[in-house]
Amino acid sequence: MTRVIATDGRIIGSRAKITRVRLLEATAKLLSENGALDLKVIDITREAATSPATFYQYFTDASDAILELAHQAGQDALSMLVHLDKSWDGPAGKQHAIAFTTEFVAHWQEHSAILRLRNLQAEEGDVAFRDLRGKAIQPFMKGLSSKIEAGQADGRISAHISSYATAAAIMAMLERLVAYLPEFNRRGVQPNEMIETLSCLILQILTGEKC
Repeated sequence: MTRVIATDGRIIGSRAKITRVRLLEATAKLLSENGALDLKVIDITREAATSPATFYQYFTDASDAILELAHQAGQDALSMLVHLDKSWDGPAGKQHAIAFTTEFVAHWQEHSAILRLRNLQAEEGDVAFRDLRGKAIQPFMKGLSSKIEAGQADGRISAHISSYATAAAIMAMLERLVAYLPEFNRRGVQPNEMIETLSCLILQILTGEKC
């Protein structure tokens, strides 16, 4: 069982963990409703029906709580890596591509507020958020790069492209397009159509096969 440490170095017990979870849930709710610009500790504690003094037992500030939410979101994403461990060659390839893309979209929809904020802070140079994002996407970069290198080894994918850069481009495409799903929906593109399109693009990039 993972130990949770308070800001003063104490190991948090089971009852305190419940309070900590309540504070994180309140932070996530306020981020989703109002964004991070005006998020204050007093707002979080009011939402969680506790006090600022209690908050500071677990987090140094609101940004610290947001970092923990971003870390948890990254951990939740790891289950979809199973799809990258499977072969995408042949008829089953599209099924794996769709399963991977579907889970990716669902993950972003569930954690959209925190993931957008994580990426924005990382792009603006915040070291903590940049490191956190790097650790979150590294397993995906490894899985995608391996598939690209396998395709290059048997001649299905150009040997002149960088497997790492291509994997990074796929991740950027996924994150950027999924973040704008509401806008695409307003323009008449349904989520299932976006999933189908992204799945086909990724399958063609990774295997060289037509969708």
